[in-house]
Amino acid sequence: MTDTGQARGAVRSNEAESTRENVGSASETQQSSRSGLSRRTMLQAGALAAATLTATRAQAQADAPAAATGSVAGRPFRALVRSGTTASVEDLRLREIEPRQVLVRTTASCGCYTITRSVLGDRDYETPTIPNHSGFGIVEAVGAEVRRVREGDRVLVCGTPECGVCYQCLHGNPEACNYLNSQLFNGPIADMADGTGVIQQGAIGGLSELMVAMEEYCIPLFTDLPDDELSLLGDTLAAGLSSALTYGRVEPGSDVVIFGAGPIGLAAAQGARSQSAGQIIVIEPVAYRREKALELGATTVLDPNVDTDTLVERVREMCYGPTDRLDAGGRYGPGYRYGGADFVIEASGGDLFPPAVETGPDTTGLLALRQAWDITRGGGHLTLLAAGQQGEISFPTARFCLSTRSIHGGQMGGMHPMRDAPRYVKMIERGSIDASSMITATWPLDGVVDGFRQVADRTELGVVFTFG
Repeated sequence: MTDTGQARGAVRSNEAESTRENVGSASETQQSSRSGLSRRTMLQAGALAAATLTATRAQAQADAPAAATGSVAGRPFRALVRSGTTASVEDLRLREIEPRQVLVRTTASCGCYTITRSVLGDRDYETPTIPNHSGFGIVEAVGAEVRRVREGDRVLVCGTPECGVCYQCLHGNPEACNYLNSQLFNGPIADMADGTGVIQQGAIGGLSELMVAMEEYCIPLFTDLPDDELSLLGDTLAAGLSSALTYGRVEPGSDVVIFGAGPIGLAAAQGARSQSAGQIIVIEPVAYRREKALELGATTVLDPNVDTDTLVERVREMCYGPTDRLDAGGRYGPGYRYGGADFVIEASGGDLFPPAVETGPDTTGLLALRQAWDITRGGGHLTLLAAGQQGEISFPTARFCLSTRSIHGGQMGGMHPMRDAPRYVKMIERGSIDASSMITATWPLDGVVDGFRQVADRTELGVVFTFG
């Protein structure tokens, strides 16, 4: 290369370097004009913020109570304990939690009708037991192997677990998760004053200032909704919603029939309304509950004590449709074996205790079961939620085998807890589900027995126990 060529190359190199510097300077100037800070200053600030956050977290861990750092043994708390044939509030001391257990400080717990026997019944409990099978609260400690929740989380302890990895969960039936067999891990979680170990009903309890639950029962909920409303998602409200939204998902314009307008039946009515059901027929003997059903979505309410012998025919007639022209989407008359409602939800059950309000025509609940089956059309869906029936029921063999009905058992209405609880939270937040009006009475821990008497008497709709 000639001297002239070398000089020209040097000039180009200097020009390129100058251009790069100008571009970098322009970039920093542009960044500065947007944020008021150069990129270099911003990077330095980010590093300082990260270091500060790390130090803050470390200090928070150091300042956290003992319950959040692993040791919980000996912690005092109060709980309703069923021992022998009596139930009373007792002072207990917590045992250490296991690696896959979660310690929850209970803030609210809903009262389910099926638990009335556990609180008010005369069965002799040989092992002292904390009743109930759901609750809501704040996570205060987690075992070393727990991943789903963290200390400080607001958490639902649901009546149905979901592990996600057992045979049932992997085959699409988490409502029948194998962890539902609580006897496998329901050891004592606390001691009474005399050293006697205390277990929890269903490995959950709930009528206690503290719950110790397996991770599979715990669902973190990220919302500002009140604790008492969220506690309903561990049992009654969630079971009813799931019956309309999970097993046999209600379709727009469909005919829905619901037996019972307690908390579960009313939740089912709200679920059907949220799906734009064509008509929602609620069958309930108690007058104030029929009125509430109309408020929460029912299009028609019926008293089963009126025309009891013709109730099935009456409801099938209501679900008949506008035409019998088969080529125009119609069907044969209501007496035909494929006539009836598209979706039927049986949530009435039997009377575990004599109620203080109106009763239906059959206190065993068996009549309602048979009527629900008869009202379901061929090809329709029947979901069974009640658990209070006493006795057996029979069906005509040919009709039972050939009716093409889909019959669903009612463990929490088929709820998939980890999937569905957050969905229901959003529905409540957006107003498509009214949870607050489902709560008609609240009681503290010392009032649990009185609260469950209201549940047994059916004088209150939804009873929630709150813990300060």
